[in-house]
Amino acid sequence: MDGEKDIIFVGMADIKVASSPSILRTNLGSCIAVCLYHAGKEIGGMLHFMLADSFDAAKTGREVKRNKFADTGLMDLIGLLERNFEIAVTELTAKIFGGARILKMCSLDIGKRNEESAINLLVKNNIKILASKTGGESGYKIDFNLKTGKVICQTFGSKEE
Repeated sequence: MDGEKDIIFVGMADIKVASSPSILRTNLGSCIAVCLYHAGKEIGGMLHFMLADSFDAAKTGREVKRNKFADTGLMDLIGLLERNFEIAVTELTAKIFGGARILKMCSLDIGKRNEESAINLLVKNNIKILASKTGGESGYKIDFNLKTGKVICQTFGSKEE
């Protein structure tokens, strides 16, 4: 790898797709990162979503940023991989990260709700979940290596896992 130029940052409410040797990187709190990977082609993508579903937002009549939500963002990530790289959804595997309970005073556990939504959507789309690191009270930094499919996950305040 040639330094930082192969690292692609995935922001909040964002989707990125790329191929080897790129690394997709993000930082998470209660948000979830869904990493989808095609091992044979060394191609993958990451969705960094904030909320479980777009239902309430869609009722407002305002334009909805689709990547902000699990239900719309995941379908867009799958679509990008299928169109841009000619990959069938059945060829993909997933890894899930994030969903920390950052706001301890909030009665609603947004991170847990996000995690459950991601799992349900992946199962519904027949995408096998190979690994996950979710929950806790600290955020995460993740690097998704598209050469190997490996995700390095570091909980803030601890060593890489």
